[in-house]
Amino acid sequence: MNITVDVRGVDAVKAHLSGMGKQVSFAASKALNATGKAIADAMPAEIERVIDKPTPFTKRGVRVLGYANKERLEATVGFMKAQAKYMYWQVEGGARQPGPAGLRLPSAINVNEFGNIPKGIIKQLIAVARKDKTKGGKDKKISKATTTRIRVSNKVELFYGDPLDKTGKTWPRGIYKIANGSLIPLVVFPVTPARYRAIFDFQRIAEGIAKREWSRQFDIALAGALRTAK
Repeated sequence: MNITVDVRGVDAVKAHLSGMGKQVSFAASKALNATGKAIADAMPAEIERVIDKPTPFTKRGVRVLGYANKERLEATVGFMKAQAKYMYWQVEGGARQPGPAGLRLPSAINVNEFGNIPKGIIKQLIAVARKDKTKGGKDKKISKATTTRIRVSNKVELFYGDPLDKTGKTWPRGIYKIANGSLIPLVVFPVTPARYRAIFDFQRIAEGIAKREWSRQFDIALAGALRTAK
């Protein structure tokens, strides 16, 4: 999910032929880095426009990953490693295979303002469902803060695991609340692949910005380099 900006204009070739190769290379490297930064700076707004409720962490995930210099006239822009792990599916689409723990899909549980399960909730719910003990020997309960965040009462009984399939229905492994003898899924961990449609055209957006910025940035950088040439 990286785009490499590698552009050399006609003016650069003309200047090079006139014996100004060093100034041209310096200007080109500055222009490439400025163009790469313009791409990275534009991405938060583009992500906000396309992705539903992106987190601030996601919006600041695009960086200039490789800078140009006089010997290497190439700048690379892309998502940082952490954001790339999940943004890959928004950019490329495809089938995401579940890991050993399965996928985490909220069902009858409130998510945060970004559509995600609040941090630490899964671990806390599993501890309650497993009837882990507190230091005092009592069964753990959902904290009051958690009940407010996820709208699940701390008085309900929870089940964690693989329910027996009944009446032709397949129950995935998950965290369920028990109500009137029935199981109501809170969070499930299916082991089937999740399919994604590519919705964020990173390549097209980045290339559009590069085409718009490159000539302007190069003209500015070249003019500065020629002014200070010895």
